[in-house]
Amino acid sequence: MNTPTTHNIPTGKPALSVVNGFVRTEKPTADGWEQPESLLMGGQGAKYPLSALPGIIGGAIREVVADVKCPPALAASSALSVLAIAGQGVANVQANSRIKPSPLSLYTLSIGESGERKTTADSFFSDVLETWALNKQQEREQDVIRSRAVITSWEKELEGIKEAIKQAGRKQEDTGELTEQLIRLEQSKPAGIHSPKMKYTDTTTESLAHKLVHLWPSAGVLSSEAGIVFGGYGMKADNITRSLAFYNTAWEGGRTSIDRRGDGGSFEVRDVRLSMGLAVQPNVIHDFYDNNGELARGSGFAARFLLAWPESTQGKRQLTLEELTSAPGKNGLSLFYAKLHEVLERQYVNGQGGKLESLPTLKFSRAALEIWLDYFNSIEDELNAGGRFEQHKDIASKSADNAARLAGLFHLFNGGDIHDAIQPDAMGAAANLAGWHLYEAKRFFDEIAVPVDISNALKLDGWLTRYCKDRHTDGIGKREARQLAPNRLRSIQELDRALDTLVEHNRVRIIAEGRKERIEVNPQLLAG
Repeated sequence: MNTPTTHNIPTGKPALSVVNGFVRTEKPTADGWEQPESLLMGGQGAKYPLSALPGIIGGAIREVVADVKCPPALAASSALSVLAIAGQGVANVQANSRIKPSPLSLYTLSIGESGERKTTADSFFSDVLETWALNKQQEREQDVIRSRAVITSWEKELEGIKEAIKQAGRKQEDTGELTEQLIRLEQSKPAGIHSPKMKYTDTTTESLAHKLVHLWPSAGVLSSEAGIVFGGYGMKADNITRSLAFYNTAWEGGRTSIDRRGDGGSFEVRDVRLSMGLAVQPNVIHDFYDNNGELARGSGFAARFLLAWPESTQGKRQLTLEELTSAPGKNGLSLFYAKLHEVLERQYVNGQGGKLESLPTLKFSRAALEIWLDYFNSIEDELNAGGRFEQHKDIASKSADNAARLAGLFHLFNGGDIHDAIQPDAMGAAANLAGWHLYEAKRFFDEIAVPVDISNALKLDGWLTRYCKDRHTDGIGKREARQLAPNRLRSIQELDRALDTLVEHNRVRIIAEGRKERIEVNPQLLAG
């Protein structure tokens, strides 16, 4: 594996007129903002190995990159998430015969500023999932209605027998026959009809688990605003341990129990599959790891993700007249959609009973297995003292597993049958891709240990953005910000230093309003 090189990139920013640390202006026009700059120096990793993506998959991704003009890693992560949601219901994969097979599920995470067109790229791939699922729901609508009626009737009969047993007990009458009726009724509980629901964007872990058990056993959480996951209800102090445990178990395809009161009571989650395709802004993910990093990394949650932190394409997406007047090529996407439908139909057969049990296991040819083994051992060597991943054993530990999963998906989506062995070309491409993501994760976690001033600026940046979005405003008085901001920023010195950094990066500006000062947030950060 090759270590990506980094370069010192001059900002080229003009000198600023600064008074007491801040740019002070009269109230400027709305279009007077420059492009906001990232507080973390992303975009310095190795070029994304787009050429490594094989066949149908690579062709579709290249078309989306050309059309959307988004970072290649972002479009590829969107496509891989959709592949995983479809493929995880068809087969498992096994490289090491000494451990149990792995699902074909993937967790992907793209880090970038707002405006990178993640939602647009997602739509090229994930819309097919939703359309397919909706068609299946419509096909089974009458069956679902009948099933609900039968189950309701059964439940009422069950309640009646239980009430009869209760009444007989009060009268000290024999309940033997009623008990036998109850046993027979429990044994004849009607099975529900399961209809596909493939994509979720905003849901709690408990709700997601319930839907995987009761609606359809394979799904994905796809979100271009992954603050829902990293900053949502499930990641608050009282819930985070339980949420991380659920996501980790789901990635493994294991069993977990959901304990709850209320409708339906507790239930067990097993024989289901979950993938995630998330995008998040740097300040959100930094804030998450700042508060929960030890738990997230210690539990292995961070290690499960194929992480990408690509260089932004914003400011480099100029169009040509030819592009405006000609239809974009869609041949690659058409082939991708056709193959996706084929794989989804296989999943549909497997998921009819509401569980994905006894899935076939993809195996590797000897030549492919040798490639996987070389990849595994090369990572293991780098875990030693002085090795590239000595300080990142956690994130390196899952990379070979992710490589096997990618190889399995490449095999399925490029013409391989579930009974055929995975070939060297699929495994080579998977190792190339997994290695790139591993170095991206290393680069990210190396840079997450930022100086205190940057850490405070990130925290203030995230808080200001959330505050303005929640209140549908573009700013806040400086005095009010000092009262409401996170505790570490309520010192005037710390707040001023953080604001200095945000001003320098075109993320905020300080407006003089008489004797008072107002912090105004770059509207590009509030869009979407």
